[in-house]
Amino acid sequence: MFSILLVDDEAIELETIEHYVPWDKIGITVAGTARNGKEALGKLAELKPDMILTDVRMPIMDGLEFGRRAKQIDKNVKIIYLSGHNEFQYIKAALNIEATGYLLKPIDMEELLALLEKVKKKCEEDQLADQSGDWVREKLMMRMISEPDPAARSEWIRRWEQSAADFVHGRPFTAAYVTFDSSAAYPAPLPSAAVPADRTEFVRAFARQSWASFTIVEAAPHALFILHQWKEEQRTPELNAGFWDSFQAQLSVSLGFEVTIGLSSPQIELDRIWDAYVQARSCNEEKFYRTGGGIIIPEDLKPTVQTDEDVEQTSAKLASFIQADDMEQIRIELDSLFARVQKERMDRNFAIRAVIRLLTALEQHFSMLLAGSLKELLLADHWKAISMMPSAAHIQAYVLHFCDEMRKASSEREIDRNQAIAEQIVRIIAERHHLPLTVEEIAKEVYLSPNYIRTIFKEKMGETILDYLTKVRINHAAELLKDKALKVREVAHNVGYENVSYFCSVFYKHKGSTPNEFRKMYF
Repeated sequence: MFSILLVDDEAIELETIEHYVPWDKIGITVAGTARNGKEALGKLAELKPDMILTDVRMPIMDGLEFGRRAKQIDKNVKIIYLSGHNEFQYIKAALNIEATGYLLKPIDMEELLALLEKVKKKCEEDQLADQSGDWVREKLMMRMISEPDPAARSEWIRRWEQSAADFVHGRPFTAAYVTFDSSAAYPAPLPSAAVPADRTEFVRAFARQSWASFTIVEAAPHALFILHQWKEEQRTPELNAGFWDSFQAQLSVSLGFEVTIGLSSPQIELDRIWDAYVQARSCNEEKFYRTGGGIIIPEDLKPTVQTDEDVEQTSAKLASFIQADDMEQIRIELDSLFARVQKERMDRNFAIRAVIRLLTALEQHFSMLLAGSLKELLLADHWKAISMMPSAAHIQAYVLHFCDEMRKASSEREIDRNQAIAEQIVRIIAERHHLPLTVEEIAKEVYLSPNYIRTIFKEKMGETILDYLTKVRINHAAELLKDKALKVREVAHNVGYENVSYFCSVFYKHKGSTPNEFRKMYF
């Protein structure tokens, strides 16, 4: 089956295309969806779809700019454009970037299906014209490393082997998993060097000079999987080690990132490609305990410890140092905590759990600050942010930034009567946001008029009481949606909305998606 990426900023349009087009019957599978060109571009390298169906008019990055960049990444991808604007300039612009088709909204299903059949034939023609080319070989390798079923994976390996006539049977091959990470700082600084538009092609340039045969694919965002065989005269451990050191150093300097290369042990039989891939990726993940990138081989791997770190004392010390405006002691305390993580080789998931508990304790201690001058950090999704970080050093930088923001806010905070009233209102909302709370009820509790507390709250918090109440409710709803056992109706009632339809509309306004879409996207 061919694969397709669907891109449209209209949630209803996107859902309709995804669920009501008979994809299975026409031999196409939906690889993924995106709400704008920038998001789609991030998924393109990972999903490697055969075709793209995209709207033209979208925020952040429109369909035409996305199509132009998509063609730079994969010149063979087929692009179909959708537009509600029957204007010649859109059609002309689409044709200029080799659009395979163009449809006007509202979509006519028969017209769409007929066009998709034509695009499928074009994909088949391209495959037949390039059966021995890198494109087919890379497609098969991507299917292999993303296939969860061992039997199906063996079939992809067999088909890849047929397309890789230059790989010599009986000659050892090695797998490498290469990642490109920003330095361990938060927010991460931009790379100092000019990054090539196509990082994969940049790496291929090294490969062509160095190896007898190779396949390179983008295994994940900011990650390449390389399978290669050395030239006959290069088959010595000393030469190999020297090459990888030089390769890693050149990539780091040229691209401006921390480059980590995980290597597998040499293998002989091609049916061991999957094992080599898993081993190389596991070696790369060892970077969690390192800084600055480097080369990691199987002999470097050590067991990890699954133990929960007690962070109660650490959080108490950090809170004290934050209030004392002592950044030096904050750094020392965090250095001590993360030194233990690395020395004891705490399992990544357990380390992340400990950090989340630490941040939660600090949030509770400084709840007034977070609801006031640091309201942008209120209910921040720390788990999502930290889980994507490559190393303990990156996580430490994130926690340090969080503590520093609270330290600065704490030292600059104005304590006055109106601030105390605003904070009292914040506490009331935190305790009773799940109830049908009104401004009038809040005013009675603080012994002031509704208009007066509206003025105070807006002055001190930068937003109205109702806006703040709604934000707290919606953020709490987003947390509850993590529990898939809860129905949307139950989530709505739990955050103070009796009318489910109204809750859904308010949620969409704040999060840009319906509750069900939000649950699918993030959980």
